[in-house]
Amino acid sequence: MRPRALLPLVALLLCVTAAVAVPAVDARAPPTPVCGVCDLDRTTPSGDPVVAGESSLTVTVHENGSTTWLARADLSAGGDALAANDSLRDAVASEAAADGIADPRDVDARLDGDALVVEYRDPGAAERSVGTVVFTPLTPASPNAPMVSGGEGGRYLAADRLTVRAGSGLALRGAAPATDSGDRLVWTPTAIGDGDAVRPSLDVARDPVAIREDALLPGVRAWVARRLVGNTL
Repeated sequence: MRPRALLPLVALLLCVTAAVAVPAVDARAPPTPVCGVCDLDRTTPSGDPVVAGESSLTVTVHENGSTTWLARADLSAGGDALAANDSLRDAVASEAAADGIADPRDVDARLDGDALVVEYRDPGAAERSVGTVVFTPLTPASPNAPMVSGGEGGRYLAADRLTVRAGSGLALRGAAPATDSGDRLVWTPTAIGDGDAVRPSLDVARDPVAIREDALLPGVRAWVARRLVGNTL
């Protein structure tokens, strides 16, 4: 091969070598709280801090594929400011709910004593598959293409108690460190082993699957449903 013909080949080899030598960069998005209301810590336009203390989130997965969310956070600061201004309370609650893993719709906020109670729904948080309903937000999405980094960030608990429960007539298939019964899965910072962490990591590998209580082969159907929605673990 003539020397001039070697130049493109040498250039190609140098590019490949440089690409291999570059260390891998984690291009995923930052971690996301499961419950944005439970992670509330912000200052209002008037300068009043609004801070959540002890908190909980309950998500109900319904047979029609819809989900309803109920967040409750005891306020260690800001309760008086939210009580005095309904518009401010609604704005703070809507923004906080959107900071979590849900895409909140029809947000309704109220005060129950010193607690901020926020209810909303997310029509896209679950997928119907082979007669089941798969709740997907707990498992971050990753790129499907090979050698492509990025995707959603991990999840952290934020709430002192997270409950995912099945709607009427349904059972719930999945794994959680504290499970009350066949219709719900429960996570707490202590149960997941991160009781002292500021942001307890929620390492969920398998999507919870709601399935009718009288369904045949529920375990097999849950496994197939997860595969069909892209949860392959």
